[in-house]
Amino acid sequence: MRAAYHESQGALDVLRVGELPDPDPGLGDVLIRVKATSMDRVDVYWREGSHGMKLRWPQHVGGRDIAGVVESVGSQVTTVAVGDRVVASGERTHATLALAPEELVFPLPGGVSFEAGGATPTAGRSAHQALIEKAQIQSGETVLVMAAGSGVGSFGIQIARAMGCRVIATAGTAEKRARAMELGAELAINHYHDDIVAAVRGATDGRGVDVVLDHVGTPVFAAAVRSLAAEGRFVTCGVTAGHIGELHLGQLFVKGITLMGVGRPDNQRIAATMRGLLGMIDQGQVAPAIAAVFGLEEIAEAHRLMESSEFFGKIVLTP
Repeated sequence: MRAAYHESQGALDVLRVGELPDPDPGLGDVLIRVKATSMDRVDVYWREGSHGMKLRWPQHVGGRDIAGVVESVGSQVTTVAVGDRVVASGERTHATLALAPEELVFPLPGGVSFEAGGATPTAGRSAHQALIEKAQIQSGETVLVMAAGSGVGSFGIQIARAMGCRVIATAGTAEKRARAMELGAELAINHYHDDIVAAVRGATDGRGVDVVLDHVGTPVFAAAVRSLAAEGRFVTCGVTAGHIGELHLGQLFVKGITLMGVGRPDNQRIAATMRGLLGMIDQGQVAPAIAAVFGLEEIAEAHRLMESSEFFGKIVLTP
């Protein structure tokens, strides 16, 4: 198979594209011919060696999201057949072939492109799990989505709107704030220069929001908690900009605030989340926001764009 990989950690020049051995499916695995996959922030961390990331393979191949066509299946696989158009969660997906366990392989909804499918699993299920399963958002509630330009943020806006919620978003550029409002946010706040708490209070008649969805971490944590209404819920699915935050415990108990994280779900829970998310996509309630599409040979450009944060939505690779 052809793959984008790196054998050491460092700057963009460690990235390579070349031939690696084809994956060997286990009894319960599905081998997929990858038509589209996507970048996650963690792919940059793996390449840099930041955030405690250590290489697990001699040639590290990034990626977790797959959209493609089933090439072969393990002897114990019964729900997937060769030739099926699928979307899946796997690993080492920045390649022409990738493996996924049977329970994390799903039919690609009709009318959904491979590029859209490849942009969906990790970011989409993170937002779905955080908002619907953890925070249990309800119609009529107000949701604050931090970093709307991210994959999680762009999915989060749409999921909250589909559930009948009012959405306030934050983003760092005028272009991203405009895109957030196109997706359904009622207000978009500049999280670099605006007073988030004051803006939220002004938009909610001083009450605050019912739910905050965050994956940024330290820079926005204090403002996120202070933006919550009484009995509000804060849910995190990442700490891309820092993991340490200060918390006023008096405010926590006086306001009855709930703090929660999405956790590390097992495959059964991931599958349930994916079925719910794909149902929303199939019904046209949610659609991945695709920022750019690169060929596998352009892996360095994809990493460079991810590092820059100058994009809205998901960065897709088409091997």
